[in-house]
Amino acid sequence: MEDKPWQNRAKAAGLSQKVLAKLLGHAEITVSRQLRGHWESGVPQHVKAAIIAWELMTPEQRQEWVSNSADL
Repeated sequence: MEDKPWQNRAKAAGLSQKVLAKLLGHAEITVSRQLRGHWESGVPQHVKAAIIAWELMTPEQRQEWVSNSADL
């Protein structure tokens, strides 16, 4: 899955831009731009790390992460 664009990886893992934005504490439009490589530096490392973490988590772990981010 390494060669798939990050936007596709997130979607394939069931991670919406809205949820990713909530988890990262960013505006949804910012996450959209980050995933599309809007900036010359490409997709930020922390965004990639969040997507990889989501891919590796169980559904229960994902729910816990989302629930905990609501408390921030």
